[in-house]
Amino acid sequence: MFQRILLVVTTMSLAWVGAAYADITFERVPIDGSSPVLLLKGEFTTSDNPDQLSREVAASGAKLVTFNSNGGNVATAMAYGRMIRSLGLSTLQLRSAECASACALAFVGGVNRQAEPGAIGVHQSSFSPESSIEGHIAVAAVQALTAQIMTYLVEMDVDPKLLQLSLSVPSDDMRYLTANEMQSYKVTWGSLADLTESVAASKVAPTAVPATPPTTKAAAPTTEEKASVFVTAYHDAWSRRNAEALAFMDKAYAETVDFYGRATPKAAVIGEKRNFANRWPVRAYSVKAGSMKITCAETCKVDGIVDWYTKRDVGNRISSGSAEFSLVWDQRAGMILSETGKVIQTDKGVSQPVRLISQWAEQNSACRGGSGDLPETDVACQRREAISDKLQAVGWCYGREGEYGYQMRWHACEATSYKQESAAGIASSATFKRPDLSSYPARGGFSGKTVMPDFRGRDREFNRFRTRIRDGMRQGPNFAGRYTLIQIGCGTGCSFVIAANNQTGRPGSFPRGGEEHMYLSLDFRRDSRMVAVQWLNYDTKTCVVEFFDFDRDTWKPVATTNVGNDKACYRTIAENLR
Repeated sequence: MFQRILLVVTTMSLAWVGAAYADITFERVPIDGSSPVLLLKGEFTTSDNPDQLSREVAASGAKLVTFNSNGGNVATAMAYGRMIRSLGLSTLQLRSAECASACALAFVGGVNRQAEPGAIGVHQSSFSPESSIEGHIAVAAVQALTAQIMTYLVEMDVDPKLLQLSLSVPSDDMRYLTANEMQSYKVTWGSLADLTESVAASKVAPTAVPATPPTTKAAAPTTEEKASVFVTAYHDAWSRRNAEALAFMDKAYAETVDFYGRATPKAAVIGEKRNFANRWPVRAYSVKAGSMKITCAETCKVDGIVDWYTKRDVGNRISSGSAEFSLVWDQRAGMILSETGKVIQTDKGVSQPVRLISQWAEQNSACRGGSGDLPETDVACQRREAISDKLQAVGWCYGREGEYGYQMRWHACEATSYKQESAAGIASSATFKRPDLSSYPARGGFSGKTVMPDFRGRDREFNRFRTRIRDGMRQGPNFAGRYTLIQIGCGTGCSFVIAANNQTGRPGSFPRGGEEHMYLSLDFRRDSRMVAVQWLNYDTKTCVVEFFDFDRDTWKPVATTNVGNDKACYRTIAENLR
């Protein structure tokens, strides 16, 4: 069944690749013995109505949606995504068509969603060329739209970090996601079997669903591949701090080594390595992609070129260049039997790790521009991240706060630099005792009808937010017995909270919110007056969790803890305090 869907949709969609798109239209792709697959074609515009999809599904009985769209209006695409979710539809995307930009938002509306690598493209949102919006208004509009997208992604159970990736790609460029990225960000969800069952449920006549083909066992790595992995690990280890680097070297060499043409005891080899490490404690070594040549018989001979950047603690002296290396590796013992090499070029007067930055740029280009279904693309992405780690380890960072895409450059790390998350950057919450919400019971219940605020009189300071407050209060109390906590967005990552008394109709303020407490999230319940609050401290780049007791209309701080760096605020309070 699924293979037939792929075949028919591929055949039908090829006709529209490269066409000039207008508003969204529907095409029914017939499937023998089943309801058709719906193909959504064209750009999403403000004139498109998602109700059209509902009517088409009702008329056709379709369970599966696919796209051929290069994007369009973001709000409309999200509206289609919500309609897809409400109708219980699944989504499928093939590389023979296109689902890029805003279309990716509609795609993630699927209950089950599958896509071929390289079939989904993302980048920054942008205004239409003919729009003429003043700068401060444009900034506010972009912030509001970004907040809406983040809310939508969370609603669709997609990792909000996808938005981070999108913002790093200029609007005139496109990043097509690999299979690993789609799974990591939860752009794809479920399995092919789930999707097949969804379509099978709408069959006109019962037919057998082909069994899932048995999973083939991955082939064992060749000796040459093992040698390549070892040599890569060797240079990765030599790029670490002295203690780690020398510990690796001590295990990497045989007891006697042909060291630059002389039979040398292992102790002497390690002694030379130690002397070099002490002279140059800051090191980054990276093998040039495609330079390794490996031949294996009883042993493996590995030749290649490595770029380096080293720095001394005293005097800040820097060394940068390229060298040829040649190793003989015993695959059975996992040890180096022979080592030689020579410097082929040194960089005079440089202050930057220019060669590693050049390697990073090359791999970044291959990662972003490569075909998503090729293993070479995934390898390039992995190499890029490995080089990025080495650059940061020697004090170089990519991008500063407030920069995106084309603005970002490698530079010596400073206070405003973006820094990658490491395991050491996540604080342990094991020593922090989380207050028990049940120990702070609500002091009173709620009875009768909810009283709305007096926005023209007593509560006029809240008049700007009257619609959001009224909508929240109509749902009844959700906190401390008789109160409703209402969270309202104020831009990208910015929100504030209103605490409204359903008994008196009086709205009140909340101790955290606005641009001083970004990425605000709450944990609370109706039968307790305790609330947990998580927010990002931009000054210290730490994620903070605080607990407040709302006792007799007064917010009393109870406990606070740091749960990690800024990336920790992408997780929930429960995950950070687990």
